[in-house]
Amino acid sequence: MKRSLSAPRAYALLVDLAAVALCLVAVRQSPMPTGEDVVGFGVLAVALATHIIVVWRGEERRRDRAMGPIFDLTSVWTFAAVVVLPATLALVLIVGMRIGTYRIRRRPWWRYLFGTAVILGSAAAAEILLAVVDAPLSGGSIGGQALLLVTLTAAAGVYWLIQAAAHAGILTLSLPGERFRDQWGTRTENLIEAGTLAVAALLGAVMTHGTLFPLLLLAVLAPLNLLLADRQADAAELREHARTDARTGLLNARGLAEQGTRVLQRCQAAASPAAMLIIDLDHFKSINDSWGHPAGDAVLGAVGRVLQHAVRPGDVAARDGGEEFVIVLPDTTISDAAAVADRIRTELAALEVVATDKNGSPILITDRTASIGVAAQPDHGTTFEDLRQAADAALYEAKNAGRDRTVLVTESG
Repeated sequence: MKRSLSAPRAYALLVDLAAVALCLVAVRQSPMPTGEDVVGFGVLAVALATHIIVVWRGEERRRDRAMGPIFDLTSVWTFAAVVVLPATLALVLIVGMRIGTYRIRRRPWWRYLFGTAVILGSAAAAEILLAVVDAPLSGGSIGGQALLLVTLTAAAGVYWLIQAAAHAGILTLSLPGERFRDQWGTRTENLIEAGTLAVAALLGAVMTHGTLFPLLLLAVLAPLNLLLADRQADAAELREHARTDARTGLLNARGLAEQGTRVLQRCQAAASPAAMLIIDLDHFKSINDSWGHPAGDAVLGAVGRVLQHAVRPGDVAARDGGEEFVIVLPDTTISDAAAVADRIRTELAALEVVATDKNGSPILITDRTASIGVAAQPDHGTTFEDLRQAADAALYEAKNAGRDRTVLVTESG
């Protein structure tokens, strides 16, 4: 176990040091910022901050529900900064972004430092390349603009390659049995990143030169980027439908197994705690027997809404079949998970569900209780199935003890 945990950290440290070296070289060769550079910095900083505020919750859900590595779409602003700003200001912008998003990302500090170093290292390497080729180029001629396009493409390639390779390396070390070549992200993710970097590069060119040729390219590639994003959204929606329970809007058993396993693997690799709740609605069968299945479906829908509001971005909430629900809580101790469980039981007990009975007459369903079993990683297992089995045993202890209670694995023995 020590070996599997130390290898990713040692790798991360080496990458951090390499990134520092690249940043020092980039800053040393960077010209002094001008007043125009400071204005450009301000424009990009405002755009980046707005981007983060608007999309961060969706990005977290996209990250946690992805089938593999994904690329952060803030590169549309950070790479534009690389193109248009001196290295000093571009790196300051990236550092500010990472500091500002640390709390909402909820990653272990060393992994977040590693991610920050990777972005800084890739930006510094791209800045060095642009400086070596003496870019941004003056190119008012067709040849000069062609050289500009080639230079920007090469810089974008360096920016992407360093990030993709660095993250593929740490994922390979963190997840036993995974191959390096399988950790570079899906074809769709890489196409989205390519389109994003293309728009970022041309945005930087327009900000720097204001010439017609980059504007024309931007007019062509911006819709392409949107088209790729739209295709990704369509594909993601199809995948989401296949993994979503129609009655509750939560993940189904398939989505739970896929996403829950990834979340627990990530926590194990980062030596972070994680917990699992298994929730069973008490006497749910009596609702169907007394009022019919439409009434039961209304209750399930209401429970789904409670659980959706009870979890954070990055948590996993699913209906595992019937009246049983599962929540996986990354970076959460068993005591904190017990507090979440008790809060959920309180909210479920306060539900007032409007439904109809077997004759179509309106009814109000209230005073519903739930029993919850809680287990934690690594104390009660290191795999998804181990943790589910432990939490399930605690759930049965709660039901046997009279229902309407939370039982921890440590309490049930």
